[in-house]
Amino acid sequence: MVEMSHRIATLRTLLPELEQALHSFTSSSAKFRIVRTVHPASASRAAKTLYILDSSFNPPSIAHLALAKSALTNPAPADETPFRLLLLFSTHNADKAPSPASFVQRLALMTVFAEDVVQQLSLHPTDSEASNNEQDGGITVDIGLTKEPYYTDKSIAITELQPAPYPSRPRHVHLVGYDTLIRFCNPKYYKEYEPPLSALRPFFEPGHKLRVTQRPFNPSDSSSSEFGSIEEQEAYVKHLREGRMEDVGFEKAWADGGIDMVQADEGVGVSSTRVRKAAKERDWDTVGKLCTEGVAAWIRDQELYSEDATGKKMMG
Repeated sequence: MVEMSHRIATLRTLLPELEQALHSFTSSSAKFRIVRTVHPASASRAAKTLYILDSSFNPPSIAHLALAKSALTNPAPADETPFRLLLLFSTHNADKAPSPASFVQRLALMTVFAEDVVQQLSLHPTDSEASNNEQDGGITVDIGLTKEPYYTDKSIAITELQPAPYPSRPRHVHLVGYDTLIRFCNPKYYKEYEPPLSALRPFFEPGHKLRVTQRPFNPSDSSSSEFGSIEEQEAYVKHLREGRMEDVGFEKAWADGGIDMVQADEGVGVSSTRVRKAAKERDWDTVGKLCTEGVAAWIRDQELYSEDATGKKMMG
């Protein structure tokens, strides 16, 4: 792998290009666009499964890495190869006020993170990954932007874009934590539908699904306790499969084929808030432990989060 100083220098030169791509997208009528692809040499094989890691990436942490690696190295039996990974950032978040000044830096962080993912998978292949990539030497990672706030609309935007970014029409598998599943199934976000969760039909009926990673209790992250024990999380999915939310429009068949729940790998409980706090305090050892190598180096190089640990003000 290219030495870190060279990677960081190269990324600095990419900032104007990333800014132009962002402005081009936000000023267009497009609802989805791929702005950069990392390791495109492997893109010649038409993907059958598109893993989508959708986040604010503020910043990417080892939790994001754990979600991606888990899916790519231990896929569900129904997930067909070849695989492809899409890192997706929404410029319109349903729950959070946008921070336009930071969006270019998010793209930079996603770019260096994508490089780290490719490197990690090449250094630590597994049998399933080797089978998936044996003909092309690795995984392709796309960096995409969307204007849609909800998962259902995001998948529609990806599928309906012309010319098609994924002509093979792969199955979408969104990589989410248990906390996201709770929001995804919360009727309050779909008040214009009757019943509310009937809004999820365009997501599940084409065969798209959620890969839900259990949220472990982490004593360093007080927010983790609000989602309950592993047993309680499993019980929630069981209730979906038993049809206990059909009164608000969630069909139990969707849970049977559309929700895979997996155990958390090490690092899943790490929050981006912890990273921002450590960066503000210039605690680079902690930042290095909570982020991939390239992300940690970029945060330090750009002095990100030095003014506001909430991430509202990002330098660079």
